[in-house]
Amino acid sequence: MKKKIDKNGVKILKMFDIEFFGRDKHFLLKMIDGWLASKNKKKWIATVNPEFVMKASKDRHFLHILKKTDLNIIDGIGLIWAAKYLEKRRMEVIPGSDLINDLCKMAENKGYSVYFLGGWKDRAKRTGLYFNKLYPKLKIAGYYAGKCVGEDDIILKKIGSKRVDILFVAYGMKTQEEWIERNLRWLNVGVVMGVGRSFDYYSGDLKRAPKVWRKLKLEWLYSLIQEPKRWRRQLELPKFVLKVLFRVPNRV
Repeated sequence: MKKKIDKNGVKILKMFDIEFFGRDKHFLLKMIDGWLASKNKKKWIATVNPEFVMKASKDRHFLHILKKTDLNIIDGIGLIWAAKYLEKRRMEVIPGSDLINDLCKMAENKGYSVYFLGGWKDRAKRTGLYFNKLYPKLKIAGYYAGKCVGEDDIILKKIGSKRVDILFVAYGMKTQEEWIERNLRWLNVGVVMGVGRSFDYYSGDLKRAPKVWRKLKLEWLYSLIQEPKRWRRQLELPKFVLKVLFRVPNRV
C-alpha cells in the first residue's frame, strides 16, 4: 500500500493493486462539479467495497477495469479498516447510495441532468420519480432498465438522444463496470458511476438500513437480515479479513 498525489492534487491510496480516492465527500462533490462545469467529459467513478477487492484478486480483467476508472471511491467499512490496519491512515466511507442523493441535489442546484440506467424491472423509473419528487427542479434526462448484455446499441441510442451530465448505472458489481468499460467510448456524458443495488432502495422495493445502523457501519448486516439469500456473498468478508491480516497477494 502506498500514498501518493495524482496530477490533479487528489490524495490517492493504493491497496490491493487498486488506487482509491483519499479525500472526503465534500472534496469529491466539488471535484465532480468542476468536471461538469468545465465540460470535462466521460469521467468514470466506481464505488468499491471488499467484495470488489476479492473479485478483482481472482479476476484479472476486473482488476484491469478498476485500474481504468478515474476514481475508485471507498464504499465499505472493511476497506476503511484495511487502510487503518495496513497504513495507519484514516479514510472516509462514501456510500454510493448516499452519493447518488448528493449528486442529484447538486444537479438540481447547478442545472445538471441525470439519467438512471439498469435496476430490476421498473426500478430505474421509480428511482427517477423518487428524485423528481425530492428535487422538483432536477432535470431527469431519462430512465431505462435495459439488459446489461445484448442491448448496448438500444441503450446508447436512448442516452445519446438526450443531454446527460450524470449517468447512474445499476447492473450490480462487475457487470455494471463491464458495461461501462464496453460502452464508455460511445457515451456522451459528463460523469458515469456504477451504483450497484441503490435503485432497489430508492424505488422503495428494499428498505435501507436506518441511520443508526449506518452510523454503526452495520448496513451490510441489515441488508443480510432483509435478504438472507445473500449469505453466500458475505462469505467473502472473512476472506477479505484474512487477506488483510496475512497480506495475501492477488492470485491473478
